[in-house]
Amino acid sequence: VGEFTPWLAKSWQFSPDGKELTLDLQSGVKWTDGRPFTAEDVAFTFNMLVKNPALNANGLALTSARAEGPDKAVLSFPVPSFTQLPFVGITYVVPKHIWETVQDPGTYNFENPVGTGPFMLDTWSPQGYLLKKNPGYWQPGKPKVDGLRYVVYNSNVSANLALAQGQLDWAANFVNNIDKEYVGTDPANNHYWFPAVSPTYLTLNLTKPQYQNPDVRKAISMALDRNKLVELAEQNEQPANTTPTGLVFPQHEPFVADKYKGVELKQDIAQAKALMEKAGYRIGGDGYAVGPDGKRFTMTLSTSNGFTDIITMFQVMTDQLKQIGIEVKVESKATAEWISNLYVGDFDATTFGPINAAFTPFDVYQRTLAGYLTKPIGQPAFANIQRWQDPQTDQLLQQYAATQDPDVQKQALTGLQDVMVDKMPVIPLFNFVAWSEYSTKVFTGWPDKGNPYATGTPVGPASVLVTTTLEAKAK
Repeated sequence: VGEFTPWLAKSWQFSPDGKELTLDLQSGVKWTDGRPFTAEDVAFTFNMLVKNPALNANGLALTSARAEGPDKAVLSFPVPSFTQLPFVGITYVVPKHIWETVQDPGTYNFENPVGTGPFMLDTWSPQGYLLKKNPGYWQPGKPKVDGLRYVVYNSNVSANLALAQGQLDWAANFVNNIDKEYVGTDPANNHYWFPAVSPTYLTLNLTKPQYQNPDVRKAISMALDRNKLVELAEQNEQPANTTPTGLVFPQHEPFVADKYKGVELKQDIAQAKALMEKAGYRIGGDGYAVGPDGKRFTMTLSTSNGFTDIITMFQVMTDQLKQIGIEVKVESKATAEWISNLYVGDFDATTFGPINAAFTPFDVYQRTLAGYLTKPIGQPAFANIQRWQDPQTDQLLQQYAATQDPDVQKQALTGLQDVMVDKMPVIPLFNFVAWSEYSTKVFTGWPDKGNPYATGTPVGPASVLVTTTLEAKAK
């Protein structure tokens, strides 16, 4: 619902200039090995991110962190950083007494994980793992379930079969014909809730010359029928993103500049062809576009081999882009390989977006467009993987981040929306949803549209809100 939930930090306060953030921590919290959790652990964690940028997946621009007593940590930033709070909040803290002896935290294999959460590791195997209740958890009376068993499946197909057969209480899958194949198998207990949480873009590798002309990017956008893509590939479970601002509706709609309200991205093949011609491409007798260099315009779309919906979307997209002369090749890889390739810039085109980072419109634009968060090809970049570099964009982002004045922030947001529309550094495609299929046969307390206390997905920071709320039904 757009509100922060205090957890290990019970309160927080920025300095007037936005360059220091003081975190007041819960007292009496213990790690699962019995050692006390203190501000030293928090300071150590954030300093470790400063020293090891490859671990800084949330893109925090920190200079240092320090402990002021057992329950107070202070983070220091080089510039006003009011907007960094959400990313501080979703940063996992590690125990200093274990990690301070680790030589290379980027490759450390933590075989016996120690945490502060409601559950702790019981057993692990390549087929899955079991988390058991943490008897020393700092919230009295929680959790109310005895454990969580995570099961590994090799594809959506096998996972969805287990879901339909009632073997799973909770999942986050794309399910074909979900009302029949899942809800219909047990209408009294099987439910789903898919709130849109972040935009997903057709993301082009902007270090490649064929994508550096904004007219080409606009042509590609105009060739797409987004409603058809989500109908055929997602069965409308993930909605089309048709705003040229690339924001998520309805939560970001109040922030859209007046000139873009009601404006939608629509397929226009004739205009798309005109833009391709303006960019120097001509469609030959074989139906494919050839550039001034005599080379055919070929796009390779890559994704995970487990994302059956995205593979289908790419197949539909192949036909749509063929209408403006673009040859499309689709490749699927193991998820870990695909993600690793994206971060280091080893891809041509893909789907990507600020998952777990779309708290506000600013967060969307910073994670997607900030030149100061990306890295050269070959180095991992966890944001702006397309490598967009534009001084105007960075200036607008910094203008927003340096103030809490709503008028100045509104002005900056309008400028960022202009960048999205005029330069199209990424192409809005659909809105990623927080997938959550759940059964009320055994447990109650699930979040849903009527009680949206969390997004409902079984992974990520929000899942702890769910697992500390669930209760087993009385037998």
